[in-house]
Amino acid sequence: MKMIRTTALATSLAMLAAAPALAGGYVAPVVDVEPVVVTPAPIIAAWTGGYVGANLNYGKTDTLDLGDGFSARPDGANGALRAGYDWQRGNGVFGLGAEYNFTKYKDDITGVDGPDGEARLKDLGMVFARAGYAFNDQTMAYGLLGYSHGKLELANGTTISETVKGPTLGIGAEHRFNENWSGYAEYAHTRFGTVDIVDQKVKLDQVKLGVNFRF
Repeated sequence: MKMIRTTALATSLAMLAAAPALAGGYVAPVVDVEPVVVTPAPIIAAWTGGYVGANLNYGKTDTLDLGDGFSARPDGANGALRAGYDWQRGNGVFGLGAEYNFTKYKDDITGVDGPDGEARLKDLGMVFARAGYAFNDQTMAYGLLGYSHGKLELANGTTISETVKGPTLGIGAEHRFNENWSGYAEYAHTRFGTVDIVDQKVKLDQVKLGVNFRF
């Protein structure tokens, strides 16, 4: 009889313990999960700042018709110094700068009897504005609008010269190697207009490879 009462008590306790589960089933715990928001990385104005640099370039003018069968076409390798300042807003970059070529383009004045003097384009300088698109903080493509001036000389026993000036259009790309150094490649076309001493319009094409120290 005592065993029956013990068994009945154990059974009752087991039923009481199981009652909540039987009544409502298994209740899974509730875990609040906040959505993950991906914030785009901010565009850093990596191109804002000043720079100084230099370039090696190759340039060539039109053929100069000097009359009486004489002609010349100044060309050659040249070196230039450059400095400027850029501002960046978003992916857009705007800059102002100046450049000075410290050597000259030259060619022999040649006639039917051979060389007779020399034609030189020297003291070539330019001020410019450029606008570009920064693909990232390392690479930028740009267009350039400038104003160039220089001196065209014809030396044949005596030397005559004339100041030449006109607009320059260019395109280029610049790549930053690290925080301070960048390199660029550029093509520029200058129209000097009509030059009296040769009585014709003169144009100059240049290809430039350079480096800048940015600060």
